[in-house]
Amino acid sequence: MIDHVRELEGFALERLPSLQLADGVFCEEVVAGEPRPRGRSLRYTLVVLIGLLRAEEHGLDHGFHLGALRSKVLDEIGSKELSPGDLGLALWAESRADGRAAAELVSALKRKLPRSERLDAVASIGVAWILMGLVEAGVRGELGEGGAVLESARGQLLDKRRARSGLVTHVARGPRRRLAHFDDQIHTLLALSQLARVMDDGDAAEAARTLGDRLLELQMPNGAWPWSCDPVRGVVVDPYDVYSVHQDSLAMIGMHGLSQTTGDPRYRAAAVRGMAWSFGGNELGVQMLDPDARMIYRSIRRRSQRARRARTAAATYLRSGPRPASPDELEVDRSMRSFHLGWILEAWAGREELAAEAAEA
Repeated sequence: MIDHVRELEGFALERLPSLQLADGVFCEEVVAGEPRPRGRSLRYTLVVLIGLLRAEEHGLDHGFHLGALRSKVLDEIGSKELSPGDLGLALWAESRADGRAAAELVSALKRKLPRSERLDAVASIGVAWILMGLVEAGVRGELGEGGAVLESARGQLLDKRRARSGLVTHVARGPRRRLAHFDDQIHTLLALSQLARVMDDGDAAEAARTLGDRLLELQMPNGAWPWSCDPVRGVVVDPYDVYSVHQDSLAMIGMHGLSQTTGDPRYRAAAVRGMAWSFGGNELGVQMLDPDARMIYRSIRRRSQRARRARTAAATYLRSGPRPASPDELEVDRSMRSFHLGWILEAWAGREELAAEAAEA
């Protein structure tokens, strides 16, 4: 597995410059066979910045001027494009830099959330980013007036959104709360693990372990991490799309955080086992990393997007389980999002040897 990790890191560092637009912001996506990137995303730029800062910290040569990239992000921090969760990402990135903009970012976050109940409508992935960013700011003594927001985000993930199954709901209330995603779970796992480790929060540690144990139960036989779940019942309602970023990086980020907190290597080992999915161990036998096309293909998905969404909603509310898909019902999404490469660097820079250790465990 360590060879796969080094291949992913090398690909990310080589490919990222071509995904940066003329104004310094990173694109939204590229599609195989198309000459130009599509879109522009400040959120994805923040994720790339987090990954590049980690790469630099661990001596990986990336060729970017990170001061200029950070300045570009800070120049646009008041953009309506940025959500409260995105400002959590910005705080996370700032904790890796010199921290001078932390107070400005906390103030911007409070303006986005003038009342604590505004967090009810933020997806759990966004609440997790807020919690992660504020915890990281607190480590450096730069939390300032963000303490109340930190407590509110903590309460969301430990109380308002935590189902009996151990999984978290997508939002705090309303019909969308039961249509949760793997993104919600894995970022919450990381944020709670970090909160437990940094602030010696026993309740967060317990919640993180319970969530991690449930995710291990839901891992697919081929090692992949399924997409849609019903947190109230604690079950998968549709595994598709199965996303490459979850298999090669995000599962590792969250599960490694839990292994650090608990001292239990099972979680990290499960994440490493899931990497095989991206390297041909999937339903279609496809190598998701295609060096010739300069792509890591985004996902394996059902062919009909509309039918996929309808099936997921029906499975949730009719209490049915996922229906297995045959290979002829599936296809490869041959696009790639720029943030994927940032998460690869965040997952593996300085941790490459863990892939070999976990594979042997």
